[in-house]
Amino acid sequence: MDTALAGGDFSLGANGLPRGISGEEELLQRAAIRLRVPLGRFAFQPTLGSRLYTLRPETEDKDANALAMAQEALRELPQVWVESAVCSGTEPLIARIQLAWEGGGAEIEVTCDGDI
Repeated sequence: MDTALAGGDFSLGANGLPRGISGEEELLQRAAIRLRVPLGRFAFQPTLGSRLYTLRPETEDKDANALAMAQEALRELPQVWVESAVCSGTEPLIARIQLAWEGGGAEIEVTCDGDI
């Protein structure tokens, strides 16, 4: 069980306390964190995160690079796999990562703007 996050803070339940999550919701949140946090920026776990933020509009083979970077980021979350990655836009570049797990799936958008 984990604590739900929303907008960079704890998501509160009806009782005003942080809301717990589990199952698919927890799995999706963990995957989103690993994809959206720049690799190495979390001091307590330097292997957490992705290199997706380094993608630029001029990057060759953006989709293939995004796919490889997303797979790398989720390596430590083996119950989730990356089905595809599609990049669009210019400023900022957006990577849409299609995820799947047993019994479900979702799409996560990652802004690739280099801001940390």
